[in-house]
Amino acid sequence: MVNGHPDPRPARFCSALCDAYEEGARAAGWTVRRLNVGALSATFDCLAGSGALEEALKDIQWATQMTVVFPLWGDQAPPGLRTLFQENRARGRLDSHPADEKPVRMVITMEMPAFLQRAMLRRNMYTDDVGGNIALPGFSEQQRDFIGSVASIALEQRRWWLETMRKNGRRAA
Repeated sequence: MVNGHPDPRPARFCSALCDAYEEGARAAGWTVRRLNVGALSATFDCLAGSGALEEALKDIQWATQMTVVFPLWGDQAPPGLRTLFQENRARGRLDSHPADEKPVRMVITMEMPAFLQRAMLRRNMYTDDVGGNIALPGFSEQQRDFIGSVASIALEQRRWWLETMRKNGRRAA
């Protein structure tokens, strides 16, 4: 379980989504490790060789599948999350083949309505950069959920998403 939000405080919706997934997975008997990218550092430049980065990379290598929750920043994952996955790829997965990649479910929050993001991806579906800005190197995307208008969605919708994450955790999907 990766919280890719640069601000890992529990008040963030990304943290609540991660908590719900983790709760569901543990209730179903799955072993879960949680990585809060924002707690590692504002940037990874100063972390080269650091214990925190090394532990994060070990957790990524340990995982058989991942769920990554993060906010969309300018059509990309936040810089710290991208850097972490690029570093993981550079440290031993460069010779891997797509069949060796681990499955990942991405849950992406954003300010804009989710239907606009999906429409933009569909419009670009015949280009070489289909969602490439939010791909995570070394992982094979299995599912991508967009949660739009996070600053203004109703409490009922937030509850629905949290329950959906709990269910996904129970299925470890």
